[in-house]
Amino acid sequence: MDEIIRQIKDQTEINFINIRDQIEVAELEAVFDGVNGSRYIFHNLHSMDRFFINPVSYVYEGEKLFGIPENLSVISTAREGYVEDTSIVISREKLLAYFEYVKSKIEKYFDQLTGDQLLQRPEGCEYTRLELILGQFRHQMWHVGLSSAITFEGKKIWNEFTGLSGLRKLIKMKEK
Repeated sequence: MDEIIRQIKDQTEINFINIRDQIEVAELEAVFDGVNGSRYIFHNLHSMDRFFINPVSYVYEGEKLFGIPENLSVISTAREGYVEDTSIVISREKLLAYFEYVKSKIEKYFDQLTGDQLLQRPEGCEYTRLELILGQFRHQMWHVGLSSAITFEGKKIWNEFTGLSGLRKLIKMKEK
């Protein structure tokens, strides 16, 4: 594996730790700006699923596999498909299952990705692979922060945050 791919993969693994921690403690029923916490989390996971690799060739499998309608990822009234119903709460179990599915898909992607491919655009896509990955990093952590704040407001606890020191944890986990 190219060194640059290994580094991006390691940083993605740290993001996965933060996302999983966030899902495990999130205030799923809490409503912020007309949308509940479970929908914000699903929106983040769906975005990773759709935009991390190639949004042009994307096919959503979450409804078939986990029973989550795709339009629940729409969190803005300005977007087509938005459902205004705060009583629809996606269960933690379904969110975790979808998270594991997306995580596995991205890990497999890294196993075949090369450094040379990072600056290339996937077929039909206007962005390079690196732009897609970096865009998702930014989007992921924005949503983790939002969900963390929603959870803090309701439970008065912050979920754990893993930063660069998480690399040591990853290395230790891989050595086992």
